Amino acid sequence: MIHIPNSIQTQCELVLGDWTSFHCRPETVWHERTIDFLTSLSTEIRRHPEAKSSPDLMALAFWLRKSHLLSMRRECHTAELSMGLGLTFHICPSNVPINFAYSLAFALLAGNSCVLRLSSKSNRATEIVLQTLTDLINKPENFSIAKRILLLSYQYNDDISAFWFSKAAGKVIWGGDSTINKMRQFPTPPRSREVAFADRYSFCVINAEYVLSIDNNQLQSECQNIFNDIYQLDQAGCSSPQLCIWVGSNNSILQAKGKIWQNVSIIAAKKRTDVNDIQVLNKFVNTCDAIIDHDQVTKVDIISPQLTLITVDKLNIAQHQFRGTSGQIYEASIQSLDELVPLINEKVQTLSYLGIDKYALQELIINNNLTGIDRIVPTGKALNMHNLWDGYDIIAGLSRTITIE
Repeated sequence: MIHIPNSIQTQCELVLGDWTSFHCRPETVWHERTIDFLTSLSTEIRRHPEAKSSPDLMALAFWLRKSHLLSMRRECHTAELSMGLGLTFHICPSNVPINFAYSLAFALLAGNSCVLRLSSKSNRATEIVLQTLTDLINKPENFSIAKRILLLSYQYNDDISAFWFSKAAGKVIWGGDSTINKMRQFPTPPRSREVAFADRYSFCVINAEYVLSIDNNQLQSECQNIFNDIYQLDQAGCSSPQLCIWVGSNNSILQAKGKIWQNVSIIAAKKRTDVNDIQVLNKFVNTCDAIIDHDQVTKVDIISPQLTLITVDKLNIAQHQFRGTSGQIYEASIQSLDELVPLINEKVQTLSYLGIDKYALQELIINNNLTGIDRIVPTGKALNMHNLWDGYDIIAGLSRTITIE
């Protein structure tokens, strides 16, 4: 048990959990009881009548299914005994509110008790997950899990945050550089662990000749993958591509662009009928800012309300400062992968690729001693959450290994 002062309780909205029964005793990593609970959460989300119309819900439910959890466990398998740290405190993201569920799942799988400060920004998918969690932890078979979870809502309050950080054996901070720097001001126990998700930048690389070589069915599939990466989170996620880099001759790139963007815009027009005036206006303002502030912008194509393309003629570190939203993509052309090097620093998280040899990308990192790129994945998988994320082994980072000789 942990003593939670009334002064802390009264300043928080307790969204889920129970103040009096909450405890911070660690359990073994990948405990079957935890896997069963998360599997039940997956099942109940998929049963919700609104699930199929929400990509966020379906992605979460798919990720939480038992076969996927067991697959991750096999990848993380070690012969050593691994236990949780105890209490973990999470500052959850506002750009992608549903990521609180992944943060919770990782910490539970790592054998921890979890206190999460939820973002004040919510959406329908987040509400459904919270309601589903509430229903599940009220079932008798989940009481032991319920004692390990507190979900809180409160406006930024240094007293509350300082209390939880002072108790946290592990802390998980989403929200970017400024949030991380702010939260690091609070004292934590000497052996407290940290997993912090800073501001990151992601892009995709496409081989133009590959695009021209595939048949129409394969082209449609590849365009659907690119659409998913861009639009599922409206480019709000750190792994969402902001920049598309084409590799090839000028002529092949021109043809490949036409094929890809024509099909992506058709998919977007069918699937993103919910685009609103504010989104269109924001993209227009962002585009005007880019024309003024970005020295390398040479062309702008407003393909549709859903898709805007901004061409730059040179890659450099400053490109990280220019980000799109809701289908606003920067583009550049190169003839060799070596031309990517000036773009890459520690800010770069995910490189998604189409028609590119992944081992050539691996060699690019090694041969140029790059400090950036933590993920190299095919297009369509940019947003796929994994235990290995942002360069961290999250579950290893939130647990301890016990050697026994």
